[in-house]
Amino acid sequence: MTIPATHSEIEEIYLNAELHQCRSLCISACNEEEGTSSIAQALTERYLLAGYRTLLVDLNMHHPSLLPLSIANEEHSVEDHGNAWVQHNASPRVFLGIAAPSDPATRLTYKDPRLLQQEVTHWLEEYDRVIIDTSPILNINKNNIPAPCVANACDGTILVVLSGVTVINQVENAIARLTQGERTRVLGTVLNYQHQPSLASEICREIDRFSWLPQTLTARLKRSVNNNRFLSLSI
Repeated sequence: MTIPATHSEIEEIYLNAELHQCRSLCISACNEEEGTSSIAQALTERYLLAGYRTLLVDLNMHHPSLLPLSIANEEHSVEDHGNAWVQHNASPRVFLGIAAPSDPATRLTYKDPRLLQQEVTHWLEEYDRVIIDTSPILNINKNNIPAPCVANACDGTILVVLSGVTVINQVENAIARLTQGERTRVLGTVLNYQHQPSLASEICREIDRFSWLPQTLTARLKRSVNNNRFLSLSI
């Protein structure tokens, strides 16, 4: 799933983080496939559009989304000046970033809250903003870098919830684990309505059933429905 950087919801996350003076952001979720990687990448693009030198870090060991990109020419390598290029594994989008660590020693270092905080501080010496995509909070295994450790090392945390799939007690459990860190600050929760259609789309689908109506009329009706803000709310 690709989310445009100019999406209104991404704009709200961006403004919220800027108003709270967050230079580093942790994007996490209760379970897998709730949209953390898509939001992290869209938010990174939003910061780039604002002129910030932004680093995208993939610490989602459960489902890594970034691949190291090795490009070199006769004059420079992409690694010059400390730059590290990564590419989204499902699209041609390229970012300045860090792919999920495959080295066990590096993963072990990132699991230490104090060392991870030092690493984030080091990244912020070179970059204006750092966005970190984490593993699901409730998915605990020996390979994952715990999301609460990442949240504690960042200035702010955004929790992504897949509406209609994630249940309330999972959200409560995730927030309780996140807030164990003394530095953790949860800025808010993003509801992902990917699997919940809006009322407008359902009405438009029903309008399409009236095949006997003139196409000009159905098009006008659907346009009117889609322009209604109330009907655009998810059901």
